[in-house]
This record gives sequence, C-alpha cells and structure tokens, in this order.
Amino acid sequence: MSNLSLRLISGAILLLIILLAFYLGPKAVIALSGIVTFLLYAEILKATGGYKDNKFILLSPPICMASAFFVANYQIILFLLVLIVVMGLFSKNLRWLRLLAFFYVFVAQYLFLTIICEIPLLLNIHQPLFLLMVVVTSDTGGYIFGKLFGKKKLAPKISPKKTWEGAIGSFVMSLFGWFLLFKGFANNLILEVILVIIVCACAQIGDLIESHVKRRLSVKDSSRIIPGHGGVFDRMDSILGATFGYSMVISFGFGI
Repeated sequence: MSNLSLRLISGAILLLIILLAFYLGPKAVIALSGIVTFLLYAEILKATGGYKDNKFILLSPPICMASAFFVANYQIILFLLVLIVVMGLFSKNLRWLRLLAFFYVFVAQYLFLTIICEIPLLLNIHQPLFLLMVVVTSDTGGYIFGKLFGKKKLAPKISPKKTWEGAIGSFVMSLFGWFLLFKGFANNLILEVILVIIVCACAQIGDLIESHVKRRLSVKDSSRIIPGHGGVFDRMDSILGATFGYSMVISFGFGI
C-alpha cells in the first residue's frame, strides 16, 4: 500500500472518530480531547527527554488529560496549569522548550473546549466543525498545490518543503470549503471570508511552529502512532494554531 493511500485511510478513520465523538455529545468530546492531550504530552516528553532526569514529570500527561474533565472549575484548572508549569521546569534538558510546549497544549485544550465547543454549558457543534473544515481543507490544499506547483520556498530554514504556492493553495481550498459548507452563517460575506483567512493563517502558523521545533530537535515525525501521518502532534499542529486564532475571533463576538 502506498504512503498516500495509507495517509488517506488513516485520515478518514481519524475524521470518523472525531465526528462520532461530536455525535455522542459533550462527554465524548471531553474524553477524546483528554486522550489527545495525553498523547501530545507523551510525545513532548519523548522529544525533550525530561523524564530521564526526573521521573516525577511522567505525571504530566495524565494530569493534562484529567484537566479536560474539569473545564467548568476555574480553580482546579488554574491549579493544574501551575502544576504542569512546575513539572515543565524540573529537568534542565530542553527545559524552556518543554515548558512552552506544555503551556501551549494545555491552553489550546482549554480554549477548544470552553470557547469553541462552549462546554460545559452546551456543545456548539458548528464552531468545532468549522474549525475542522478549515484545517482539513487548508492541509489538503497546501499538500496538493505544493506538490503540483510548489517552487518558491516559504520558510526554508524552518520547513524546507513548505512553499508559497502551497500556502496559497491552503487559502484557496479553505475558502472553497467555506463556500460549500458554511457560506451565509453571518449574512456578511466579507466578514466570513476574513474569518476563514484568519483561521487558515493560524493553522499554517501552527504547522510552521511544529516544523521549527522538529528541526531544532532533529526529528522527522513526533512519533509513528498514526500510519502515514506520523505522530499526534504532526496531525494536531494546524488544529492547535487554528484553535488560538479562532478562539480570539470568537472572544470578539464573531463565532458561528
């Protein structure tokens, strides 16, 4: 089986799991979010090696997973965040990189559940599906346009394979996805287009952030847990970046 076929099959399975979680309701979304953040933290520890100096830091993945179930309690969330930050400081090896990665994932999870999904008040299905649509079409457009037309390097020192043509393709495909599935949700096409562009740009920034970190750590993939894709971070990089951008926009009162 070719890598592309494996990539498509794995991607389809992941998409079905996400859609199933949203179909089942808030508890399933929280559980899936907790599992994902557990795996993200595990990959961070594997990449930075902090657990080799202090075994106590191995508690960070289950703590972050547990935080998904306490999004309604600000005091517990703040306590867990402080605990995660303290753990990130324990080992001197790649301390600040690990600390930033811990904080980045922890905050992204909280923003996704509370602002985008609007848990625990209810489950807003439209906003996370919009986010997912932009990320999937952005990644797809970047891959296709980059393969077919990519010549001018976007950020050769960060990600040698990223091209300007691929970046433009990401915007084109995201806007196409919006036109087919979400057009008209705000009755103002200009604002809708701006929202798609902002979320798509943040998704690409998230991708570049992970590429920069991988180059610094001299690794190709964050892990090999997902056939054809690499690790969880390799699939979540764009979603994490888009989560920050979309949460900011929603906070200004422009959600779905």
